[in-house]
Amino acid sequence: MQSLLNLVETLSEKILEHYEDKLKGIVIGGEAIDTFDEKKTLLILLVLDKVHKISFYAREEIAEYFIKKIEPLESYFEYVKKYGQRPLLYFIILDPSELSFHNPIVLYLLTNGKVLFDKEKLIEKEAKKVNVANINGVLKLSEINKGEVIEL
Repeated sequence: MQSLLNLVETLSEKILEHYEDKLKGIVIGGEAIDTFDEKKTLLILLVLDKVHKISFYAREEIAEYFIKKIEPLESYFEYVKKYGQRPLLYFIILDPSELSFHNPIVLYLLTNGKVLFDKEKLIEKEAKKVNVANINGVLKLSEINKGEVIEL
């Protein structure tokens, strides 16, 4: 697990170096963290100022830009050599105002993720707003009869 965390640390440093004050937070989570298996998926939530007008496609290009920054590193090469694949790093890049939309994957990261950087405590504040008790329920549409009123 240490080799993946070292890559994430280097990646985070490069992102911080590039964005400086525009970087508001970094949270990691996902199956790799939950199971301590570095071959599994690692989600990285980046909170960047002024990306609300950028398309999700362009945001993914930002993520690929930083992946390309760590590809030449020896630690990246060792990871690929060891596992035969590139690290499964998936980025979610949001503007601070978009944190409050509470998309399911963002809720998961806010409640279960590990905060690496939270400059203005935006992530901490948003995580406190999340009511975990209400997240655990799953609405199964197949069990709802036509015309039935359901309290959410």
